[in-house]
Amino acid sequence: MAHYSADLFFTATIIGASILGAREAQAQADFRPGYIVQPAGDTVRGQIDYRGARRGAQQCLFRAVGDKEVVPFQPSQLRGYGLASGEHYLSQLTPAAASLPSAGQPAATEAATAPQPMFLEVLAAGEAHLLARHDPAGGTHYYILKKGAPLPTELVQERRQVVQDGNLRSETLLPVFRGVLTTQFADCPAVLLRVSKTEYKESALVAVVEQYNACRQPGQLVATRKQPTEANLEVLLGGQLSQTTYNDNENSDKLSAGVAPELGLALRVGRRTAKQKLSLRLELHYARQVATGTFERKTALPGPGQYLTTTYEARFKAAYLRLPALVRYTLPGTKLRPFIEVGASFNYAIQLDPQQRKVSDSKGAGATDWYTLFSNTGLFIVDPFRRYETGFLAGVGLQSASIAGHPIAVLARVEKSDGFMAASGYSTPVVRGSLLLSFDLTKTKAEQ
Repeated sequence: MAHYSADLFFTATIIGASILGAREAQAQADFRPGYIVQPAGDTVRGQIDYRGARRGAQQCLFRAVGDKEVVPFQPSQLRGYGLASGEHYLSQLTPAAASLPSAGQPAATEAATAPQPMFLEVLAAGEAHLLARHDPAGGTHYYILKKGAPLPTELVQERRQVVQDGNLRSETLLPVFRGVLTTQFADCPAVLLRVSKTEYKESALVAVVEQYNACRQPGQLVATRKQPTEANLEVLLGGQLSQTTYNDNENSDKLSAGVAPELGLALRVGRRTAKQKLSLRLELHYARQVATGTFERKTALPGPGQYLTTTYEARFKAAYLRLPALVRYTLPGTKLRPFIEVGASFNYAIQLDPQQRKVSDSKGAGATDWYTLFSNTGLFIVDPFRRYETGFLAGVGLQSASIAGHPIAVLARVEKSDGFMAASGYSTPVVRGSLLLSFDLTKTKAEQ
């Protein structure tokens, strides 16, 4: 049964990942530290049930500190709301998305084009605000709002198609937004040159609005909502089991390794707004493995049906530096947040010593000393072993409440790699299962 432990672990991990993925539809609540700004200007702190920028434009689900009741707020009921991680949403009457009716289609009704109250995300603030809204189709709409203006003005870039004789000849982009910015920023000529070169993307729009605000308010700190890439360092400690399959031209044998310590460091990288859900992990692990097992080989002897059966014992010792790279998706939760992760690994053997010995044979011969694999065959095999291997990983886990502001997590992973064998006709694929505890060395923002 021990031979199948790693395969069972792999199966259990994949099933667990599927269960956690299905749970996302049920565990929608994702409360994070935040606040609301009431119509009178009072700020009330508590937790925001954050479900993404698209849903956040329509409704704010809030519960005050020490209160379990969740109160839904519409844009018309608040001045705005925000998260402790830096995002802020402003309640604004918002004009309908700028678009032209297609040929043969009726124009939109007055009700469809009337401004609607929405929560718009603040990307930059000052004399001019840059706001954003994410629509149900996945598109992003940008707006400019100057102090004293009744409504924000949408910044659009139109896509025009040139059709000749019924065939599409070309497609061009019209930067209509530059004309809007030129009009809005006419009181600061120094910014207009940059406007003429501004691209229709968030970072470029934020930069030009910041320059305008700095021009209009020299020497004053300009408020902006940054989305910097953040990196957290984690320490991982746990153990691993592994199973090596020793394949030659005709045989396949399982060699199992017992529990061995595993140590690691992880660099977790993600953008602040998405970090609590999607992140990239670059890790460095150290682990030893000693895979052992016995197997038999038959050698033909003169005479019909005559064979010599020899029993061997294998002992493959190795110590690896493993370099996993994974993408982790963390599901919503309150005290416990499940996550799933997938990735690839590059492993380098800093110690590699595959040995075997003969235990006995059917003629009654005794055991031999240990020797390096292939060294007694009489064949010259050039570089039968390699020190590197590549593999794929999958894992599941739970992130729990922090200790003194440092998040901790328990995770289970499985890895399948191609092993160390380079000799033609041979292979040593490895399945590893790890159970690890991670400790984040970086304090969460809410705890700092």
